[in-house]
Amino acid sequence: LQLAIESGKYWIGGGVKSLYDVFPDAMANVVVEEYPVIKKAMSFSSNFLEEQGTDGDNATEMTDRHDNRGSANRQVEQQRAVKEEHYDAIMMVQNPNSDLGSITSAMWANEEDGGVQLLGCMAITALTNRYAPAQTSPVSTDSYQPSPQLYAIALSAVTTIVNAMKNHPNEPAVQEKACVALLGLASADGYREVSFAASGAAASIVAAMQAHVSDAIVQREACTALRMIVEYGGAERATVIASVSGFTALQNALGAHPHSVGVQQEACLALEALTAFPDANLPDLPGAQTAPLLEAAAQRYEVECRDTAEIVLTRLS
Repeated sequence: LQLAIESGKYWIGGGVKSLYDVFPDAMANVVVEEYPVIKKAMSFSSNFLEEQGTDGDNATEMTDRHDNRGSANRQVEQQRAVKEEHYDAIMMVQNPNSDLGSITSAMWANEEDGGVQLLGCMAITALTNRYAPAQTSPVSTDSYQPSPQLYAIALSAVTTIVNAMKNHPNEPAVQEKACVALLGLASADGYREVSFAASGAAASIVAAMQAHVSDAIVQREACTALRMIVEYGGAERATVIASVSGFTALQNALGAHPHSVGVQQEACLALEALTAFPDANLPDLPGAQTAPLLEAAAQRYEVECRDTAEIVLTRLS
């Protein structure tokens, strides 16, 4: 919480409120007066007002309710229990020794809590990197099989990540970490019961791009995730992504972030992957709108984008 505030994150949309709701006592480490925007936002938070009023009114409440405090005490205990559960969940998903079952259980049990979802996605990414480091691209999409560890992770983690994205569509930090987590699991897509199409993972990534067009980090991570899904899934996944407006999302990413080399490069690579399969069932590609954006990327970032952009331009024409 302290790090989020000091780095300039917003109360709503930047994850600060979600972290505060998980563990309000962490605010004791922050000098709120130094952050007027956060202080103003907190003044509208009922949790914050209740917390501030508790200490000041404690002595009066103890006196006034000395003979009739049973129900009030139960309510306080229930509130404390909820806070402790949230605290346990946030500590669980941050513990490097937590297993996948504990992480996904904490995420499902606290699906309304953005902080738990964000850290849970990061924990899943850490597990993926630890047991099955992601490949840059498949050797052969026909013969490739994910490692047993990666398959085991993807089997339960993909739907958990998608649920986090659907429950927190306005939290860019959650969307970003979820895209990174799905990127790490992309090579398991289509293997046995794992499906990025049926689970809604591909559609959720595109939805994140549409909801956070102005966020360069979300756009970059989402573009990378879409590219890897197509590289492993081939024409079938290219068709799926195109059917959920993936081309439009990539075009918007190029247009919204002309000065971000990361976004430009990953968007070009994703477009190259999507247009690489002649047998994919793609809609009419918006060449008239996309071509100028690709040409601009090739000119501005010759090393990073020119070759890829020229390939896509040739296919669009």
